[in-house]
Amino acid sequence: MRWSILIREFLRRHGWAYALGAVLLVACIYMQTLSPLVLGEAIDALGAPDIDAQYVGRCALQLVGIAVAVFLLRFAWRFCIIGGSRYAERMLRRALCVKFQSMPVGFYHKRRSGDLLAYAINDIGAVRMTLGPGLAQMLTSISTAVFSFLSMSGSVHMGLTLAALAPVPFAAAAILRIGALVRERFRRVQQQFALLSGHVNENIMGMRVIKTFVQEEAQEKLYDGESEEMMRLNVNLVRASASMSPITQGIFGLSFLISIAYGGTLVSQGEISLGDFATFNAYLLMIMQPIVALGRIVNILQRGQASVKRLREIFSQPGIPPEEMVEDASVQPASIRAEHLTFRYPDSAQDALHDVSFTLRPGQTLGVVGPTGCGKSTLLNLIMKFYTTPEGMLFVGGRDIRQTPALAIREKTGYVPQEGFLFSGTLWENIAFYQQGAGDEEVHRAAETAGLTVDLEQLPNGLETMVGERGAHVSGGQRQRTALARALIRNPELLLLDDTLSAVDNHTQAVVLGNLEKLRGTRSAIIVAHKLSAVQHADEILYMERGCVKERGTHEELLALDGAYAALWAQQQGEEGVA
Repeated sequence: MRWSILIREFLRRHGWAYALGAVLLVACIYMQTLSPLVLGEAIDALGAPDIDAQYVGRCALQLVGIAVAVFLLRFAWRFCIIGGSRYAERMLRRALCVKFQSMPVGFYHKRRSGDLLAYAINDIGAVRMTLGPGLAQMLTSISTAVFSFLSMSGSVHMGLTLAALAPVPFAAAAILRIGALVRERFRRVQQQFALLSGHVNENIMGMRVIKTFVQEEAQEKLYDGESEEMMRLNVNLVRASASMSPITQGIFGLSFLISIAYGGTLVSQGEISLGDFATFNAYLLMIMQPIVALGRIVNILQRGQASVKRLREIFSQPGIPPEEMVEDASVQPASIRAEHLTFRYPDSAQDALHDVSFTLRPGQTLGVVGPTGCGKSTLLNLIMKFYTTPEGMLFVGGRDIRQTPALAIREKTGYVPQEGFLFSGTLWENIAFYQQGAGDEEVHRAAETAGLTVDLEQLPNGLETMVGERGAHVSGGQRQRTALARALIRNPELLLLDDTLSAVDNHTQAVVLGNLEKLRGTRSAIIVAHKLSAVQHADEILYMERGCVKERGTHEELLALDGAYAALWAQQQGEEGVA
């Protein structure tokens, strides 16, 4: 959803609440500005030779009534405006979540996780503060200043009003100047927060690696350096924002000095009464509060403006086109054909795939092997439409993949990526993830096909075992096979395995491959592997180097060719014999 559409949708739903809240807030401020007038009249009544007790009593009742009215109006406008900001926060969080879900894979390769977390936490929080307390304080300040000025000049003395408020523009100018500095320093704080969050996230995820290579001390030093920089930037931010209140209070001290000197003279000359003088100083005090708060308001607004700029940048990023996320029952991903497929990643200087051709018919298995970085995983990424394929080079079910919705392919494809990512939860929840509403029988059958039966018998809670964050509580082999079971539960037409069995022993691998062979039918499979034994029964095997197909054929044909595949097979067989 674009930012402008999001704003219009929010105003359509909750704009009325802000409008009502603004009216109630102005009414509340108006009621507050009546208090000094009533107080001044009460003081004049008390200073009269004959005190009118009934009139003073009515003034007291009026003050009580004003206080009650202010309480009710304040509660009402806070409910509308502050409550509205919470709705805005919820809408932004949901829209940001939807935006993240709609972004292509390449987007996440260019962004740090800490930066994305900062959008969801700090930036949305800053926007909420702007739409809630920031907006309320701004309206409060404007209303208070306007009503107080009108009352001071109209009910007390225009000359005294202009003289006492003469220093105020200097305070406002200083605050606005400091506000620009606050915005820039807050932007730097946000950037450092993203860097720090990303570092913490990486350390938590890679804690085993850190401990394995005894890098705790080095990571602590690196984190201390980033924390020190975060503290320095925050201190600079506080130094700028903290100077606002002393400046405004100092300037208003000059205003009160003028009020006392000039106002005292007017009282002694009889131009204004003592009650008018008290009323005037009460209004001056009321005006001081919004001017002092101007620093805080500018601070909130500048932070909100910086966060809105960052969020608009995210929402303006092009996501997956809507036509890619439509269902199409006619798509048959079991049939794949590549014709001179060539692909290069954005910002890359060389092709990841070059002149790759093959045909996979329903019920067949294609093996893809080769050294690291030869383009095996890239091929699977293109079939899943994680990246845009050049036109006329890759076909799914006889249709150019460019004209085939990504959703239609993914709904009928079981894809198991290299990392075998698991969500924090139980084994059961992870296996059922691809088939919402799956029953126990389906989950158990998928687990059995993936070779998890023996493991489940050894685990104390079976399928209810908690896997931990990213599957940290289970072994690498169990994590891979759980990811495989998750792909199998929907009985997909096409199975894409990206080195899925690299962490299991040869016996378990044979069991899993045997189970998959029994279920083959018209289901096709593309198996990417480093262990050649995982693809030796494939109908065709592609041996790739540097994005190109160097050798192709069945296992027996490639051995007879006595090329790179045969050499790698001999090497792996020798290693297994030694083991």
